[in-house]
Amino acid sequence: MATLRSDVIIPEIFTPYVIEQSTQKNAFLASGVAQPMAELNATEGGDFVNVPFWKANLSGDLEVLSDSTSLTPGKITADKQIGVILHRGRAFEARDLAALAAGSDPMAAIGAKVGEYVANQQQADLYKCLEGVFGALTGGDSPAFDALRFDTSTQTALSPRHVAKARALLGDQGEKLAAVALHSACYYDLVERKAIDYVLASDLGITPDTSMPDAFGGSVASAYSADYRVPTYMGMRVIVSDDITNSGGVYAAYFFTNGAIATGEQASMRTETDRDILAKSDAMSLDMHYIYHPVGAKWAVTTTNPTRAQLATVGNWSKVYETKNIGIVRASVSSNYD
Repeated sequence: MATLRSDVIIPEIFTPYVIEQSTQKNAFLASGVAQPMAELNATEGGDFVNVPFWKANLSGDLEVLSDSTSLTPGKITADKQIGVILHRGRAFEARDLAALAAGSDPMAAIGAKVGEYVANQQQADLYKCLEGVFGALTGGDSPAFDALRFDTSTQTALSPRHVAKARALLGDQGEKLAAVALHSACYYDLVERKAIDYVLASDLGITPDTSMPDAFGGSVASAYSADYRVPTYMGMRVIVSDDITNSGGVYAAYFFTNGAIATGEQASMRTETDRDILAKSDAMSLDMHYIYHPVGAKWAVTTTNPTRAQLATVGNWSKVYETKNIGIVRASVSSNYD
């Protein structure tokens, strides 16, 4: 039987597929926590993106009018966020002998899994950015978002108290918290305590993805409906990831408003394929040039294309928004599953 187009990876078809799949599987994009910001699309080049803004509030009090003195003019001040562009790439290769031995095509398997791989890698970069702006789980440093973290000295399992305190740190903006990101050890702690509620994806305005299994509804749930259930805690969507910061039984719990993370790209994802006739192997590579940026922060150093370790370095970030206008809060919590 002849090899068909459906049997091979064709870049101009495969690339949009990977972009769509990675978008669907990226929990931050799906939840609304991460949203595109046009100003971060650095299509003209460069290593950083500047996003200037006017300060939220005017300073000074109203003056008492007098016929003998004039009003003192005030001003509005400006500042800027600075996002750093991440240049990332990966390649995969499979030899013909491996396919013959396995009885199936490893390149086809790679193609089926690469969307989820890309989504997980981008989320891992984001968590390192959050480590950088929030600092150590147990305190002792001075991160950019120091005023928005709590329980660094004594940790307890996640509870309604943490949610209330997270909202309180944002003051009159606290009710805007819409999602919480947890390590699986903290999530299943809540499951055991029956503190997790489930709502249908369609109820949250999410278009059902027929390829996504209903992980919480039993093995036959997907046979009856393409709609899947989404875990929530105290009205907030739950994002579960083992890439979330943890150390010695202490875990980060991040609370987000919608749009608290801004995204942009310098160039769309590209995929390329190659055939090595001497090695009898097929190869595929992809590259991405993007920004995941905590809104209200500034990349405060001149380091370009930072590694994850550099993204997680406290001294590389500073705060430019007023505290209550930043939509992220972090608690340090424990888990009964340790």
